[in-house]
Amino acid sequence: MLEDLEVAIFSYNRGKYLKNCIESVLEHLPGAKITVFDDYSDDPETVAYLQSLGEMFVLGSQAGNSRHGNLYHNMQLALQHSSRRFLLLLQDDLQVLRTLKPLDMEHMQQIFHDPDIAFLRPQFMKFSDGIRNTELLDPSTALRAYLPKASYSDNSFVHAYSDIVLCDTPKLKKLHWQFAHTERKNQIQALKYFKHMPFMADSFIFYCPEVPCYRNKKLLLASKIVQKKLKGKISAYHPLTEEQNKTFTQRSIHIWPIAEDFLTATINTVVKPFVYQDYKKTFWLRSLYKLERGLDKFMQCTAFLFKK
Repeated sequence: MLEDLEVAIFSYNRGKYLKNCIESVLEHLPGAKITVFDDYSDDPETVAYLQSLGEMFVLGSQAGNSRHGNLYHNMQLALQHSSRRFLLLLQDDLQVLRTLKPLDMEHMQQIFHDPDIAFLRPQFMKFSDGIRNTELLDPSTALRAYLPKASYSDNSFVHAYSDIVLCDTPKLKKLHWQFAHTERKNQIQALKYFKHMPFMADSFIFYCPEVPCYRNKKLLLASKIVQKKLKGKISAYHPLTEEQNKTFTQRSIHIWPIAEDFLTATINTVVKPFVYQDYKKTFWLRSLYKLERGLDKFMQCTAFLFKK
């Protein structure tokens, strides 16, 4: 059914979440091609799972090493090696939450029929973005999508590009698209070449809640505390049932796809509105994270000064 869809998953040291992501793709996107681009994970559990994937797994690029690791280099690899019409860019802490139907693919094709659209957002909307989205977006019943309002379409970076995105591969390859090394730079680049990035009305993926957070490939103490309490479990969602899927895709487009309205976490201690880094779960964890990040930056500056 999804012979035109390719999925690139970018991973680093979150083996359980990667497994959850891949299993959700296999269940809900049957026939899609999957490739995992790993950023040289060194966690034994993650490495063992990666090796079990066989040809589905490739090591990513070693070029560069930013706050986001080699994410954008690996996105470029994914684009270069893609062989299908649509390329879905995911990270290991995302989950596909409902099974796509032929009508979903028709809606995608209809949106991408516009030569000035190369990116489409397939995720549910965050509660925290709800008010802003209703101000910036207009529902399009014809396209079954939310489009930036005319007054914002030429200058709204957030509706130009996202790191979690569905791409029209031929358009990007024809343009010789090169991913820049920050999301904002890619948004600026996208605004030069394309009209806007619509939001799918019938979303099908979302960020898992309260996942462990790496900074410069380092798992900080605040995250370690949360993960220890989980005792090996992960925070994920229950996928939509067949009946829920039908109700969701047949709802009025004026009912916005806010994640908290449609998704239920698998762990009952997950807070609402959802947070996506585990250290944001409580005030004390956020404070510990800020303290550790501050100390880390201080040590880096001190080391740099001593080298001079």
